[in-house]
Amino acid sequence: MTQPRLLVRNLSCGRGERALFHDLDFELRGGEAARVRGENGCGKTTLLRTLAGLQTPHAGAVHWQSAAPAPDGEPVLLQYDLCFVGHENALNGRLTPSENLDVLMRLAARRVSVRAIRQVLAELGLERVAERPCERLSAGQKRRVSLARLWLSEAPLWLLDEPASALDVESRAVLCARIDAHVAGGGIVVFTTHEELTLTHTRVRAIELTPC
Repeated sequence: MTQPRLLVRNLSCGRGERALFHDLDFELRGGEAARVRGENGCGKTTLLRTLAGLQTPHAGAVHWQSAAPAPDGEPVLLQYDLCFVGHENALNGRLTPSENLDVLMRLAARRVSVRAIRQVLAELGLERVAERPCERLSAGQKRRVSLARLWLSEAPLWLLDEPASALDVESRAVLCARIDAHVAGGGIVVFTTHEELTLTHTRVRAIELTPC
């Protein structure tokens, strides 16, 4: 199996016409993790969205594996190889955790059984609320539902924007253990966080963003 490889060259990103950072270069291979650092407003979320193919960079290129970027400069959309968990939970409040995860995994081109979804929800302490509309869940419960994709996905590349937001200490430890396991298995993780994540077995590189 080919080792995952994420290569970023001369990347410049912004919001609309406003530039946030210029000429970013880094490379990550399977078994590596990196934390995106920088002051508020410097483009941390913008970088993750650009890596995910959800936003067009001002300049530069994102390469995944050996594939070149699309001709118009946009990154290749990594639907099957990517698990992106944004700062927002991306849950439909009227659907249950089970239903939301079924929809999210289908959108990621993955068919996951109801049994597998229920098992992961149980592991995350959500079995009791598995059939309750998400609009009736607490902020921490909603975040755990969103993060359950990390247990269901086999994607090698994870992009995580503030993954520990609203999590208690115990849930944060469970998340850290899952990240450790993913990296140990040859995956790549790029994340932002204001919360301290204690990754016991993972050496975390820093990607520093300097605002324009």
